[in-house]
Amino acid sequence: MSFPRYPAYKDAGVAWLGAVPEHWAFKPIKHLVSCNDEVLPETTSPDTEFRYIEISDVDETQGITNTQSVVFRDAPSRARRVVRSEDIIISTVRTYLKAIARVQPILDGAVASTGFAVLRPRSEVNGPFLAYAMRTPHFLDRVVAHSVGISYPAINASDLIGLNLPLPPLAEQRAIAAFLDAATARSDTL
Repeated sequence: MSFPRYPAYKDAGVAWLGAVPEHWAFKPIKHLVSCNDEVLPETTSPDTEFRYIEISDVDETQGITNTQSVVFRDAPSRARRVVRSEDIIISTVRTYLKAIARVQPILDGAVASTGFAVLRPRSEVNGPFLAYAMRTPHFLDRVVAHSVGISYPAINASDLIGLNLPLPPLAEQRAIAAFLDAATARSDTL
């Protein structure tokens, strides 16, 4: 399959990316999302029940594959980050596991481990596009490269959202995400 070429390209200034269409921008993730917006406070009723997402519940290719139903009083102390539909969760610990996923509507209001950064896309970025961009091997390699520690590598959320991503105009983001959704759906049926 071939696609039409853009009229002009520019050097991305990033070795792994090469040339990108001239009209694409590069922005730090922090300008595209809010990070860790909602947390469960200590004053939460002990009887509050919620779905809990651990790092081991996120698969590199399939996203969130499992959750546990827990009540606040029995929940691990790291069960604090409230997620909403279309948020993107990315593990900031054991980054080599590449645990990153887009939150599906059925998990709106679930709670993720504090081992995740919960990224909420702003209006100028398409959430599905952002999730795909953050799952590319090159981006994940940069996350791992910015991690510290040998046996338990971790990246600070502030360092994570300081990383740059290429950003096409919103209409192109939507088209790229729709293309990748369709290609993924086709491969899932094989």
